[in-house]
Amino acid sequence: MSSAVRAVIWGANGMAGGEVLRILAGHPSIHVEGAVSRSRSGQPVWHTHPHLRGRFPELAFCSPEEGKAIAADIAFLALPHGASAPLIRECLDRGMKVADLSGDVRLRNPADVEKWYGSAPLFPELLDTAVYGLPELYREKLKGADLASGVGCNASCSILGLYPLARAGLIGDVRIEVRVGSSEAGATPTAGSHHPFRSRALRVYEPFRHRHLAEIFQELNLSEEKVTLTMTAVEMIRGVQMIAYVNLSRRVKEAELWKAYRSAYSGEPFVSLCPARPSHLRLPEPKLVTGSNQALTGFTLHEDGTRLLVVTAIDNLMKGAAGSAVQSANLLLGLDETAGLGMLPVYPA
Repeated sequence: MSSAVRAVIWGANGMAGGEVLRILAGHPSIHVEGAVSRSRSGQPVWHTHPHLRGRFPELAFCSPEEGKAIAADIAFLALPHGASAPLIRECLDRGMKVADLSGDVRLRNPADVEKWYGSAPLFPELLDTAVYGLPELYREKLKGADLASGVGCNASCSILGLYPLARAGLIGDVRIEVRVGSSEAGATPTAGSHHPFRSRALRVYEPFRHRHLAEIFQELNLSEEKVTLTMTAVEMIRGVQMIAYVNLSRRVKEAELWKAYRSAYSGEPFVSLCPARPSHLRLPEPKLVTGSNQALTGFTLHEDGTRLLVVTAIDNLMKGAAGSAVQSANLLLGLDETAGLGMLPVYPA
């Protein structure tokens, strides 16, 4: 692939689309050819994303009709559920690679799509074509593929935290609590996400189920009776913290857990294990990864050797969306996987 890769971003006016723009502003090989937004066509991009004015002073949003006329090598689709699938089909037919950020092709089983998203997939054949866009699990399959699926931010955080245990067959059952910031709800305020109602609140809004559970079942090969997921809205803008209370399948020692996690993530550019000491850094918080593509995971084993607490933190707009999309795109395009993603977390945030 040429060093001058052309990209078009659909849904560029949204938070995830804006993050793709921010990442590509510093990418050494991918050039933004177009930023598509039906509602803001003709307006300067920096009117919506003022922090990008210095990098994109002349770039204006274009209409979907104009976007379809752009010659590009890859399309990033930061669109709502249901809107991506037809465009994926069009882009692939035009010879473009696609990094989707929606849920349209996350699940491999059409019955699961209907169960968790409420409607049958528009193009079921795309489910077989898509590679789940979490490079830590599918790096080799992403290399040279044409389509990377989106990843749910809550699912990404949970999968990264629990994957080493699942791989080692150590999960008996697990109760997951995910604490999320307001940006997860997107740019359009609702009664549940509007700041005056959400600020200073600790609100449980999904006590047992969330559609991102489907990805957790799929990628960790866990059955539904083994897992519950509780979602809590907290006083944050960016960030996801996953807390998993795991009943292990057998008694273990802490050294075995360290071995399992180090084996799974040794050499991973964006996943780090928290240190055992100091104690206040053993279990991560989202502040430690804000603005970066990093994921932090820590754990504490109960003295009985059968109960484990696992905590993982990511930035939902980065590792939970745009960051993983660009990381996957780099692999699709044959580029350095870490290209454009070297930004350090902002701390304190």
